[in-house]
Amino acid sequence: MIVVPLQLIAIVKIPGITSSGAYWLSVGVTLPFVSWSLVYWKVYQSVFVTGRPEKGPLSNSEWKSFTFRGWGEESLKAFILESDSDSKDLIIYLHGYNSSMPRGESRALQFYEMGMNVISLDQRGFGNQGKRKDWTLLKAVADIEGLLECAPRVLEFTPNRLWIYGHSMGGFLTMRLSSHPSGWWEEALKGIILESPVASFPRIIDMNLPGRTIMAKPWVRHILRREYERIHPDLEVRYATSELPFSGVPIVPVLVIQAENDETLGGAHFDLVKKHLSHISEIHVVDMPHTSQVDSSERRAIVDVWMKHQLA
Repeated sequence: MIVVPLQLIAIVKIPGITSSGAYWLSVGVTLPFVSWSLVYWKVYQSVFVTGRPEKGPLSNSEWKSFTFRGWGEESLKAFILESDSDSKDLIIYLHGYNSSMPRGESRALQFYEMGMNVISLDQRGFGNQGKRKDWTLLKAVADIEGLLECAPRVLEFTPNRLWIYGHSMGGFLTMRLSSHPSGWWEEALKGIILESPVASFPRIIDMNLPGRTIMAKPWVRHILRREYERIHPDLEVRYATSELPFSGVPIVPVLVIQAENDETLGGAHFDLVKKHLSHISEIHVVDMPHTSQVDSSERRAIVDVWMKHQLA
């Protein structure tokens, strides 16, 4: 990358250099390395760097903020709505990629209206948490595990029952968490709700990669493996296993609400969900878009009925 500017300067300063075979030989030697660096940079930017965070106000003034320790003991901010009753039930709401807590606030408020305690947050790299480099799903999972471990301290009691609601990428995180529970919430976790969930990290990468980069999958996988090994040297990460069922199948009842015409994920992720989770799931296809900025009375009614059975 240092040689390229020197080659360009040489053309300006030494016009006759373009007739030199040695000059063109140096260009030919440099070009493959430049191409590799550019592709490496593009893949890294597409996968490991979050976009410009979307920030917005919460509509309910009763939310109270608190801090907890996420991945790497980093201090992160979350919010809680404490039940007006003596409920010992808790639900965690997790938003999707490139989204934020305010976008899906209507989902969280629905459970508050049921009398439950609700916790949510802008996830790492999004909203008020700020743009991040070296972002990975493993860090996001560790953040939510830290949030769950902190919940009894914030609530001043240990919840008797816990549910997790995940939208899009939040659905992937929810499936991972509910298939590997630990601590106090291993016994308390009673069910999860997945709204248009991501079911395959490789499919997300394929969608996000630019142009014809997708044609060089072995090359891309090599880049991803190198970066994951650099970011998580203590963990064994494999591209092909970051999807259902390898990423983990929940061990609790599941409610799936899928956008009928999912303009963001298409149908491939839902196909994986049906294939691997049908035996433990109640599945509904709803006429609504993928985005959590849009809610529907049908979605709310489905959640109400399912939760009434859960809370009974």
